[in-house]
Amino acid sequence: MKRLLTCLAVVCTFFPAFSFAGIEWTASIKTTGKGKKANNEIDTHTYAQGGNLKQVFEGVSNENLHYFKDGYWLYKSGEDNIYIVNDKEQNYTVISIDGLLQVTGTLGQLAEIEILDHSIKVEKLAGEEILGYPCDHIMVTTDYTMKLKIAFVKKTMKMHEEKEIWSTSEIQDLDQINPGFQSKVYRTGIPDLDEMIRKEIEHQKKIGFPLKVITKTNQMNKKGKPTGDTSSTMTVNKVLSKTFPSTFFAIPDHYDGSSDPWESIQFH
Repeated sequence: MKRLLTCLAVVCTFFPAFSFAGIEWTASIKTTGKGKKANNEIDTHTYAQGGNLKQVFEGVSNENLHYFKDGYWLYKSGEDNIYIVNDKEQNYTVISIDGLLQVTGTLGQLAEIEILDHSIKVEKLAGEEILGYPCDHIMVTTDYTMKLKIAFVKKTMKMHEEKEIWSTSEIQDLDQINPGFQSKVYRTGIPDLDEMIRKEIEHQKKIGFPLKVITKTNQMNKKGKPTGDTSSTMTVNKVLSKTFPSTFFAIPDHYDGSSDPWESIQFH
């Protein structure tokens, strides 16, 4: 069940977040929650050109397998893979987006998954200006109940998320991001989950480029008792236009590569 919940968490939060990009920008991300692993401060420098996207981690207070100093994430134009590159170790891991979705779907076949009462409410707030850009200001509130059953183990989670977003459509060169991020259909094969992903991405398409996002998530058990709260604030500090050589988005030839370990999981 732990592996399935990990996959579901990635699917529900990772893909909508990748719907945004610019030409070059720096940002700070601060997350807080219960436990040391839930708390982190990350400074990123992200670049996009011709459909390629590269996110460099310039500072990470709590490093792990996915977020670490001397490393970056890379999405290459025309591919459905994400490369997690470690410059210090001179290696990289390839994560297939479709492969991750298929693994989630396969794990889902071993369980009964039901998503109930999924709702999204968008409230328009007073507009503001950030970094000199006029921003739309909205609050997106999402609620749903997820029921899981694996063999004799049952788990019910009630999720409540409030996401406050300041976004703009005035930044130049936004077309440098690969349009496939917004047009791609993400399917795990789990009907309830796929429908939730579709609705989430549909709302993400309409809000422009986010310059600031505050996300508060509350997880409760079936009786409504809190089991975990997290908070995350993403703030863009600088946006620039710049042209990069094609080699900027290439992984050095001498780096050792491996495929996503989830793809090798065998199910019997």
